[in-house]
Amino acid sequence: MKKQTILLTALVAITAFSAAPLVQADEGHQHHQAKAEPAKPKVKPYKLDTCIVSDDKLGEMGKPVVFNYKDQEIKLCCKACRKDFDKDPAKFLKKLEPKK
Repeated sequence: MKKQTILLTALVAITAFSAAPLVQADEGHQHHQAKAEPAKPKVKPYKLDTCIVSDDKLGEMGKPVVFNYKDQEIKLCCKACRKDFDKDPAKFLKKLEPKK
């Protein structure tokens, strides 16, 4: 009986000491943590209820075409207006500037 007790005690001690390095090795192991994404620039909302190109009311020709241009949300009445916008964005962006 004494031999069994000694063997059992030795087995428990060996198991405890061999598991300790495994627990310590996991400390500081961080590849499971999600990486912080870079902050996205805040997009300014489109405040007009008309197409910036044609001045038609949005929604009259179906669902508006919505996209972001240089951190500014843009809404157009149709895909055809996107071609005009892309030719000279500065011309149309002036409509979004505050009136003096």
